[in-house]
Amino acid sequence: MKSFFFALFLLLTTLTQGIAQSIDVAKIDQLLESKIKTGAPGLAVGIVKNGAIVYERYLGLSNLQHQIPVDPQTRFNLASVAKQFTALCVLKLVLENKLSLEADIRQYLPQIYPHLKTPIPIKTLLNHSSGIRDFYDLLSISGKPWWRQEGLDNEDALALLLKQKDLNFAPGTERWYSNSNYTLLAEIVARVSGTPFPEYAKQLFIDLGMPHTQFCTNYMQVIPFQALPYNDWGDGSWQQYPMMTNLYADGFLYTTLKDQLVFEQAIQKTSTQANSLLNSSQKPIPNTTIQDYGYGLEISPINGYPAVHHAGSTGSYNAQTLRFPSEKLSIMVLSNNGNLWSGGIAREVATQILGRKAAELAYATRPLQVQAASTPGDLVGQYRSSENNIIRIQLKEGSLYWQMDNNNPRKLIRETGNLYHWDIDEDWKVSFNHRPDSTSTMALYTKTEEPLLLKKLPPFAPSDAYLQACVGRYYSTELDLNFSIKLSPEKGLVFKREGGKNDINIEVVQKGELLASDYKMSLETEATGRVIAVLMTYNRVRNLRFEKVE
Repeated sequence: MKSFFFALFLLLTTLTQGIAQSIDVAKIDQLLESKIKTGAPGLAVGIVKNGAIVYERYLGLSNLQHQIPVDPQTRFNLASVAKQFTALCVLKLVLENKLSLEADIRQYLPQIYPHLKTPIPIKTLLNHSSGIRDFYDLLSISGKPWWRQEGLDNEDALALLLKQKDLNFAPGTERWYSNSNYTLLAEIVARVSGTPFPEYAKQLFIDLGMPHTQFCTNYMQVIPFQALPYNDWGDGSWQQYPMMTNLYADGFLYTTLKDQLVFEQAIQKTSTQANSLLNSSQKPIPNTTIQDYGYGLEISPINGYPAVHHAGSTGSYNAQTLRFPSEKLSIMVLSNNGNLWSGGIAREVATQILGRKAAELAYATRPLQVQAASTPGDLVGQYRSSENNIIRIQLKEGSLYWQMDNNNPRKLIRETGNLYHWDIDEDWKVSFNHRPDSTSTMALYTKTEEPLLLKKLPPFAPSDAYLQACVGRYYSTELDLNFSIKLSPEKGLVFKREGGKNDINIEVVQKGELLASDYKMSLETEATGRVIAVLMTYNRVRNLRFEKVE
């Protein structure tokens, strides 16, 4: 009998070594070692191929204060990669016929959006098509970002969401990522199962063979072998990023690389084991038009291969899970180094193993015809896309610059005629079609997306009366927040949040449109021109209403 098991062990070892030999371990080692300098925060990378763990590497430090290296026991924060596990909890209840994806969330959370008649199915929370605003961005608008609030928890997030009256869009019509979706899903799981969500999830992890994985519900909780998060903000010194939140379910899941690789093995074996829970979790959600995001996972090609993946970033923690189902290949990257991008590292490893496959869909990378060169000044102006984004083309010291919202402007380098490219990336090409009338356009070409066409807007010079009409105090019942717009002789219009320290200069983008830093504001006016409200858009919050109160 002993000889039988010894022979079986040799067979399995030989098979695993054969799989590993198809991966150039030395090159992957070299790639990873180039990312981590001596004494820097760390990185853990694992690869599963054909159901076997074929690569596992730990680099850098988990604790700089005590110079503790990253090792198999180290627990990292997965950030948003955790969403797939929250979705698994939901899917488990669905498969047990305790929950329906078609059910309106108000069946379990009757206090939320009581006046909205449109259904908000649970499935729209899972694939971010609910239209529910992101509570992190709502906090930022209030001047209370999550990372400044000690002890912020799911109850605080729910209290903020209960104040919301409107959605970003009608449920099921768009996909717009919002962490609020997964905070609400955790509450639904708790109410349906009768068990606090972290406890329900903990049992799921035990069932999956992941004993070192848990959601953190108290930032003062001692997590054994926890990797602490660090950033170098550019001065050459590492600083620990404070994590004082008690939030969970949308992220804040602590785990080891070992546990994650066990999970990846289980995912790869679903076809042979007929595991309906794990098998269903890797597909788009049924009866929905959203096909590129499912159960807490993105579903879109990478390097031309079909892929299921998700990135995560919280403070200085970052993580990436990357699966190629047809290749039976999974790559997991965990890090406590805020200067690294786990997603980029995972893709580099994938390229090292698979190379690049020609994409089935080829996008135009430049126009078929290029208009003769126009005077740069004729191209200056504002251009609007079909998604209502406005790009400003500016002329500085003889060069054209591209700027979206308050992002850093990008210098445009002319190639030929009216065709330009970004200074930092020649693959981003900008083609102008200048006309003397009001039909001028601009097109953006990249290798990865359809060309984006933007129409030039007519110039707008606000009068003194127009500027004065914007002045006033505005109030949001959904945030219980005031802000004011004032008119300064030196600066023009300025924005100031209630309790804020500094004024923010306002740019009049177009008639009825203002921009204060990253806050886009649309003006709602009466026929007389009197401004009665401002609709604010910021990141994952769209058209948050502020009534003019004085």
